[in-house]
Amino acid sequence: MDVETSYHSYRADKAEDKSLLALMTTEERALYQSYRDAIGKPVSQNIMHDLFFPLLNDGDVRPSLIRKWAIVNGDMNPLWHDESYASKTKWQGIVAPPLFLLTINDGTAPCAFFTRELINPSPTPTLNRAKYPNYRGVMQIATDWEFHEPLRPGDFIRSVSTPTEIYWKQGKRFRLLFLFGETNYYNQHERRVAWNRVGAVYMFK
Repeated sequence: MDVETSYHSYRADKAEDKSLLALMTTEERALYQSYRDAIGKPVSQNIMHDLFFPLLNDGDVRPSLIRKWAIVNGDMNPLWHDESYASKTKWQGIVAPPLFLLTINDGTAPCAFFTRELINPSPTPTLNRAKYPNYRGVMQIATDWEFHEPLRPGDFIRSVSTPTEIYWKQGKRFRLLFLFGETNYYNQHERRVAWNRVGAVYMFK
């Protein structure tokens, strides 16, 4: 089984390859267990991307940021910025593009929670080869979204990210460690506006 095999094929048979548990180093076992222990518990992003947007766990939906997102992505749909146009649509006013939520929480917090243990943080982030000599890399393999309510100027969005599962599979060249997490997004009325699931595969020699 190779890392190129589809995400859905892995989901169809996600029974863990128990024989791989015995191959873990002490450090890998501790890392694996830390994620299992975190399943169902909120984790923080602890990341800031300031090039275009601050990336936070909570955030205001502001017209200026909606326009900025549209410009950055080359999406000038008048629904995002023209009140006269938007008021005549079924939305009855300006709304934000659904993936504007990426500016608040990009959904990768569960993966970042795991990955940070593989990295020497400062002064320049580097792989922690001394502690994890078998680690070879990571690939994001899935991002699923559900959108339940539109985002409107003036909304305040709260997000909650949680790890959901982790398991080993044997690949053609590497031991493959799959992990998944999800993020729920709520508005100021505590209604869920969206849901996101992210998956990643970590490759170990």
